Amino acid sequence: MGLSDLITTEDPFHIHKTLGAYVLLHYIYQYSCYFIYGSMNLNVWNMAPHMALHISSFVFNVLQKHVLSSDKTAMFIWEELRLHSMIFAFRACMSILFPILAPIFVFTTMFSADSVTYVFGEDGMTTVRGNHRRISSSWIKFFNGAFFSISQLGATIICGGFFQSSFSPALAFATLPPIQTSAFGMTLIRKNVINKTVWQAIYAAELAFVYLLWYKETGNMIIFPMSLLCYMMRRNGIDKYTLFASVFFGDLLYRAMIEITDSAIMADIMEQNHIEYY
Repeated sequence: MGLSDLITTEDPFHIHKTLGAYVLLHYIYQYSCYFIYGSMNLNVWNMAPHMALHISSFVFNVLQKHVLSSDKTAMFIWEELRLHSMIFAFRACMSILFPILAPIFVFTTMFSADSVTYVFGEDGMTTVRGNHRRISSSWIKFFNGAFFSISQLGATIICGGFFQSSFSPALAFATLPPIQTSAFGMTLIRKNVINKTVWQAIYAAELAFVYLLWYKETGNMIIFPMSLLCYMMRRNGIDKYTLFASVFFGDLLYRAMIEITDSAIMADIMEQNHIEYY
């Protein structure tokens, strides 16, 4: 099996593959704009294919439930994963297009994802960390799972515009590649194009890249301790709605403190200028 096996009869007009190719090329274009000109060119016209990609995926038949009987069957896409990918991708796209509503998109996304899990999911399982009840003896697997979960929580903070002086479309856009390439990566593994180790390295690099962009956009790394704190709270049984309601109000306090600090600095500058003038 190889690249030729990616062509299937379920997508006879190659709509999904064409949209997938567009998305990959669009990532290259936007990141080129960002690193050359310092900003991205994001609008409804070039973001719409990102959303259409997920809608077009429904031409494929997928498993109704996640199968973990072997490494190969674990790479089959299942309904919960497909719907979660669409929901989280839509969160990023809609936050980019309507940033003032970003916190609302965060909470509606959580509710939508939970509704999908209620219908298609299994108790104790998530699409990111897998089986909650299984504790791995490998520190590498534990670290990978923790990093993936921390980064997922970080993506929620980013898409909500939390702890940013102003909403960053570039940061929200950076959360899309891990979401939109995950199913493709699983397909490549199942078709023996790449192995699981290669894909995990690519996926981890996509997540790490988000932290790099955060630093470039904000000049700080508050996203990681905030995401780690959210992860620890989730591990200790705090539900996601309570957690992100706290993040929302914490963000309001954070902004108020910045405004007070900026006002105090400006007052000092004006006073100093007044003294120097006289």
